Amino acid sequence: MGFSEEFLNNAAAEVTSLSMQSDFNFIKKNLKQAVINAAKVAPYFDPNDVVIYLQGCYACKTNTRFQSKIEVIVELSKTREYDYETMQPQDMKMRDNFFIDFDHYFDVKHFKDVLSDEIEKLLKVKVRKNLTTILIPTFGKMQHSIDVFPCFKYKFFRPEGGSIRAKLVYDQKLEEHFLMFTNLHTVNGDLKDSMTQGTFKRMVRLVKTLAAISAREDNIIHNVRGYYIECLLYNVPNEMYFAHDEKLMSVFLKVINWLNFANLDDFVCQNQIWSLWGNADGFWYQSAARQFINDLIEFYEAFPKKRTEIIKEDAE
Repeated sequence: MGFSEEFLNNAAAEVTSLSMQSDFNFIKKNLKQAVINAAKVAPYFDPNDVVIYLQGCYACKTNTRFQSKIEVIVELSKTREYDYETMQPQDMKMRDNFFIDFDHYFDVKHFKDVLSDEIEKLLKVKVRKNLTTILIPTFGKMQHSIDVFPCFKYKFFRPEGGSIRAKLVYDQKLEEHFLMFTNLHTVNGDLKDSMTQGTFKRMVRLVKTLAAISAREDNIIHNVRGYYIECLLYNVPNEMYFAHDEKLMSVFLKVINWLNFANLDDFVCQNQIWSLWGNADGFWYQSAARQFINDLIEFYEAFPKKRTEIIKEDAE
């Protein structure tokens, strides 16, 4: 039972995907045109106030060989009715009233709806509107599906003073708008990776890879979003990411052992703003996290020692 050091190093290696970059460039070009078309149908915003960029595992460099979906932000900074970018602290009450009575304004839901329609017309492909995203399936020469996050740029004011850049998104299931802090997620992940001398992101890629292998081979590990794995490991103390023998196996065992006995109540998202636990999109359940930790231990104990390779083909 257990993993070899060679297997772990292969599983944790940073992967560069040429096909991902090609697919992203293609979809970014088409999303720009879809935004222009959407502004003609719903003339509530200027296409020049929209930026399109990569987010998620590819942006954070926590993707693995098994990764397929590309996450793309389509962020609107202001509408013709309301300027989010210049919002000041004294505007907070007006802002709160604004979000209570969204029906009279062009909001994220409307932005998502009209953008979804224009993507379908432009690409001639059926998309799926998920809770907060527009999922574009693989088609033509594309090798990756695309998860598009339509959102509004938002200024979140801290109670203690100052503001944080955030994104306002819409949850179709809850029929509510809520905030995402993807910039903080990225910054905090980079900082933790630096403080652990690169071991944090190696461990994220490793655990994601183990989950992907299990899903393909024995299904011991139940399906878990990569975002949850990253947030879970973010809560592990930095000292757990170091081992005297400097072996990844030693670090893996320290991290998993710590998680196995940890009190999960105070675990936070990697943005350090929200608790990791909740029922909205982007939040997890403690019971599911505990099950994942147990599954990971079971998978480790059942894994054949003789296996040393992770996957035959090289990274793209």
